[in-house]
Parts: sequence; structure tokens; C-alpha cells
Amino acid sequence: MQEHCPDPWTPVTHALKSAALCPEQREDAIARALQELLTRVPAVATALIWPCPQRKGSWKVHYAGIRRNAMHRWLSARLDPSPEMVASVLERDLRTGLNDMPPALLLKLASPESGRRAFWILWPTPGEGGAFTLPPNEGLLRVRQTLEALLEVEEKEEQYFAPSSPVHDRSLIEALAHGDAQALAAILSLARIVTRADFTFWGRAYNDVVEIAGHLGARHSNFGFALGLGRGIGGRVAAYGTPMGRGDYRNSPYRDPSVSDIVDREQVRSGMALPVRSQTVPDGNAHVAAVLYTTRRTVAPFSLAEFLLGQRLTRLLEPLPPAERPTVIHWPGLARTPDAKTAWYELLLHANRVEAVENWASQLIKGPVIVTDGSGKPYVLARSEELEQLRAERARQPEKVQVIPLALAGPDRAGAVYLCPAVPLPPPHWPDFLYDLVVACNLVITRLEQVQDQLDRRREQWLRSLLKGHSLQYVEQDGYRLGLPVERGQFWVLAWPQDSLQAMKSARKRMIVESVVLECLKSPLIFVDDDTAIVLLEGQAPQPPSKVRDALLQHCGVQPLWIVYGGRYHSLEDLKMGLTHTIALAQKARREGYGEYLLDVYTFGLDSLLENPRLIKDLEAFATKLLKPLLDYDHATGSHLTETFVLAQTLGSAQAVAERLGVHVNTIRYRLHRAQDLLGSDEHTPKEQTAMALAAFIWQRSHAGEGLSSADP
Repeated sequence: MQEHCPDPWTPVTHALKSAALCPEQREDAIARALQELLTRVPAVATALIWPCPQRKGSWKVHYAGIRRNAMHRWLSARLDPSPEMVASVLERDLRTGLNDMPPALLLKLASPESGRRAFWILWPTPGEGGAFTLPPNEGLLRVRQTLEALLEVEEKEEQYFAPSSPVHDRSLIEALAHGDAQALAAILSLARIVTRADFTFWGRAYNDVVEIAGHLGARHSNFGFALGLGRGIGGRVAAYGTPMGRGDYRNSPYRDPSVSDIVDREQVRSGMALPVRSQTVPDGNAHVAAVLYTTRRTVAPFSLAEFLLGQRLTRLLEPLPPAERPTVIHWPGLARTPDAKTAWYELLLHANRVEAVENWASQLIKGPVIVTDGSGKPYVLARSEELEQLRAERARQPEKVQVIPLALAGPDRAGAVYLCPAVPLPPPHWPDFLYDLVVACNLVITRLEQVQDQLDRRREQWLRSLLKGHSLQYVEQDGYRLGLPVERGQFWVLAWPQDSLQAMKSARKRMIVESVVLECLKSPLIFVDDDTAIVLLEGQAPQPPSKVRDALLQHCGVQPLWIVYGGRYHSLEDLKMGLTHTIALAQKARREGYGEYLLDVYTFGLDSLLENPRLIKDLEAFATKLLKPLLDYDHATGSHLTETFVLAQTLGSAQAVAERLGVHVNTIRYRLHRAQDLLGSDEHTPKEQTAMALAAFIWQRSHAGEGLSSADP
């Protein structure tokens, strides 16, 4: 996995999470957290006044810093069974400060569920001018949130994990390991209650796959799937032993196309996957025997407390005996090239695909070779799963898999080469092999980026020429040169949140997106701007929009992503008008934050009609003609009958119009009566009334940016 710079606050929050997960070590973990905290903030001491779960109205004092014994006694003398009284006394006595101690900051902690209280005190060191303050700090906010999650966990653990709980019944755990349906139902039911989930399910982890063994709360009785180790969320949890989730599943970059439709059919939106290991080890490196999924059908991510309670539950199930199953992962040997050095020179002179370097090196070392970019993704996206297997193998046997940085050859390029050789390296006849391999990678990647950038520029220039109305004859010729379907076909528009793809300006980021689309649709992606792109398809799309979106989320990690599809054209003029229309609809979906991410061009209803460039001039002329009596009257008198009438048609009532304009409802009724007199609309047929309502919607759309007046006529 890609290494990241450590967060300086992680030791503090990690110690507090350990306190939640390991009650027998809670005192030591809290003490360790407070000591770590003092190394990260300008403070001389810190304390926690913490409720005792065993004795109601009783408190514990945790303290770290100067004058430890004296301050511990001083705090203990100010405790009272009433939290309100404790707060009052502490606020009074801490305000003035103590001898040899600066004034303190008192932070009140509370469990969001029950209001269970605790108090956190910080004694800041004096700053400039002798002020005793702490600047706003995101790390301190995270510590506070973790403390409140610990409060909630401590309150609920007696309820959920008392000695009578099923998780303490080892015979039930043994039955669970052997696939007993009743034991599994008991654990899934408890997990559903502990995390307040809608739907829970259980996957057994084998050497190569995670298989769903049972579920509770599914809407479809045949729910189930098998997921390759390292793939999707559950497969990654099984491979690496790290809990995952708490976010929106539909926008997760770890969605696996092989199972996403099955999970979407259950309408899962939020969830987490937790490992159950075959051994109880503190570092969590033991083999994962099962994965517990706990999910919701709403975009309501699990709180930190619920996440920790879920982990408490799975840890109480450990050790869970693993299920044995033969592995299917293997590395086939590849034949060595007769003249490897000659092939290397050929790569330096002509190759512009990373696959060529990987295949050449794989034949030489008789094992897999994968080149990755600065974000840790393989240049050949189809090898993502194989790369995860290599990383997992390296975690188990570091000496078996080598990782060579691409910066080794001189260019300041992030990325690396993963090798799993079956022969000793470097080869006896080639002592500089690893260096020369990196040289070839850098040269080929540079050439690839240059070729891709030139092709992207030509396609984008072609698209701009089309949309700006340049000579269609030359646009057509350039389209043929680029291999685009210019005569007829269908088009999709993809839109990401504005400014979320600034990184797309780098050649590598665009290459990832374009490679995914090319793999799924066999057609290139053309960017309109940094956040919008189109795809032109000559015939039927090889993959449905849902599969394409899942693949983009998995490999690109930028979400949400909207896809508007279903547009068709039979000429370049058709294509120009259709793209102008559909790009506007995709930007509307992004601007208004549509909750549906896959949109047929016709799902926009009236908005689709009003934004269609083929119709807009005729529609505006139609609205102006019907509303002309009101427009003429407003022009002559300076009144606002048109705006009032239009709002009444679109909002539905005089009261709603009055609230919008901030005038009395009787004024609105007077204006509407006057408008009806001018339009002669009292005796309109239903057909004419429909036409008038449509005219009002058109007028409102065309004047949306001009504002509305509230002056009296």
C-alpha cells in the first residue's frame, strides 16, 4: 500500500480508541493519550474528570503534567455526585488559577446519546503578552470527538457485552466457526443492534475469496456473493485486516463491479466491514477468518462510537478458527527472451506503452513486474488486483517482492516498479539491470504522456470547434482523422464536482480516467473542461452506465460523478445541438446536487425541454406572444403584473407569491385580477390554461437572473 506521512495526532486518538476497544487496559491507554497530548500542544498539564461506570455519581481523575500528585488531590477534592455541581466548582476555582499553575481551559464532554458527562481540562503555557490561550486546532477537535465516542462506548458496553452476552459463549463461537445458522443469526442480530444497522451480513474469508455465509435484514432472500481477496471493501478487509467503511457506498472508490449491482439492489448506502481474526493479537496482523458487514439504507454514516462498538463486537469473537480452502493465486513462469539486452534497446527507441516494459522484464526475471504511478496505481489498470496481491505477498514475505523507486534513474518522478523474481537479481550477465529497468520505465512513461497529451489536445480542439460553430466541413474532416463517429451515434456526458478534478491537469490523472472509459466503452473520453467530459459511441455501449461509473469510482476515487446518457445524433449539426443541451443538463445535475447519478437525458422533464437549444428561440417567442398584454402594460405603467402572474403560475398560490415578494397577499390578489382582465383568461379552456402555464415557466427560466420587484403597481 502507498505510504503516507504520519498524522501527528494519531498516537493520541489511537490510544483513546485502544481505551474503547480494550477495557482491561483502559486506564493505561488514557494515561498514554494524555501524555502524548502534552507533546503536541503548548500546555503544561491536562486532566480528565471521568464518570465511573460501576458507581453512579462517582468520578475518576486522570492527570498528566507538572505537580502530578498535588493536582490530582486538588481535583479529587472538588468532585461532587452532581455533574452540574462539578462544572460549577471547576469553573469557579480554575478561573483564578492556582499557585504555580496558569489559568485553565475547561471543556465539557457529553455522550450524544444519553448526555453522560465528563470534563477535560487544559493548562496552556503562556503565549505572547502572557496570554493563556490555545489557538483553534483540528487535532484537538478530533481528540474531543474521540473522547466523547469513548464516553458512549463505555456507557453501552455493559448493555451489549455483559457476561450474559452471546459473544462470551465460546461454544456459540465454535458453532459460528462451523457455519451453524442459529449462532450466525445471534451474532448478526447483536451486530444490528449494537451499530443500529438496517442490514448485516457475514462473509467467510478463505485464501483467495470472501463468500457471504449469511445475512439478516436483506430484502431479497437470495442475497449473496463471492469477492476475490483484495477486491472491493470486504476483499480488502480480508486481505489487510483493516476495518473499512462509514461512508457513502455508492460513491466509494472501492466498489467492485462484480458485486455492486447485488449490493445496490439492497439499497445499501452506508456501511462498514470489520475483520474477525483467527488469533487475538494487538497489532492485528493475524489471518482474517471472517468479515462482518453492517450497513444502512440511508446516507447516514456510522458514528465513531458505533464504529468502535462494532470493533469491540468482532474482537470478542476472536480467535475464530479459519476455514481452509486451497489458494488459486499463482505466478506462471514466462519464457526468457533470447536477447534481453537487444530488446531493452528496442524499448528505449520505440516503445510508448508501459505494458511493453513489464512484459519484457517479466520474461527476464520469470515473475510479475508492475509499474505504478505516484498515487500507487498501476499504469496498466487491468493489473490492479495482481498489484494488491503482490503488496499482500510483500507484507508477508518482504524479501520475496522488491520495490524499486522510479526516481532511481534521476528524474523527479514518483512511482515504483514491483518485482517478484523467480531468479536472483541482478542477473549475472547484467549487473545494472535494475537501474536500466528504471531508465526504460521513465523514458517510456515520458513518451506515453507526450503522445497522450498531443492526442488529448487534438480531440479537445475538435470539440471546441464543433461547439463554437466553426465550419462543419473542416470539423467533419478532423473528426474522421481522429477516428471519431461524426456521422451518427450516441453520446454521454460525465460531470464531476467543480474544482474536484484540478489534479486532472496532470497527464497521469487524465490517463487513468481515459483508460477506464476506453476499457469500458471502447471509445475515447474528450474533456470539455476540467470537470466535464463527453464520450461518443458509434453503436450500442459495451457496458451500461452503472458499470462505467463503478469502474471510474474504483480507479479514480473522485466522487460524486454524474453521467447523463441517452442522447443520439444523425449529423454533426445534431451532435452540436445535442451536446450543448446535454452538457447544460449535466452541469445542472452537478449544480443542484442530484441524488441520482445516472440520468437519462429525458429524465429532466420540463427542464430538458426548456434548455434544448433547438427549441429555446421558438419557446421564448411563444411565451412573449402569450404574455404580450402584460408586458405592454408593465412597460407603459412601470408595474410588475408579468412577474406576479408568472410567480403565481409557477408557485401555485397567491400566498406563496406574497411571501416570495414580501408584500401583502391582498396586493398580490389585486395584481392577479388585473392580469386576468388584461389576458381575458377567465374563460380560457383547459388547453389554453396549459399554454399560459407553460408560457409562465418559459418566461421565468429566461429571466431567472434578473430578480423580481416588490414595488406596488
